[in-house]
Amino acid sequence: MEAVKIKLVVIENHTLGYLIPNSDYAGILHASILKGSPYSNFGGSIYIKHKNIKLASKNDFDNFRVSFKGFDNENEYEFSK
Repeated sequence: MEAVKIKLVVIENHTLGYLIPNSDYAGILHASILKGSPYSNFGGSIYIKHKNIKLASKNDFDNFRVSFKGFDNENEYEFSK
């Protein structure tokens, strides 16, 4: 059985996060109030059903000022190249 990779995502163009497997929630890595995020940067999760979601790239991590180091593991994480 193939291991499930954690998907790194951008939600509504204002929040960087990861999809929580087998749920309708995403964990928050960084929320930008400057980009319109109503969420806090202090962890937590977001209900993502009916939200605009795209796979995050290294560029997105740079834009959100979050280090991509550790997330660049293709065996563990799914992200846009």
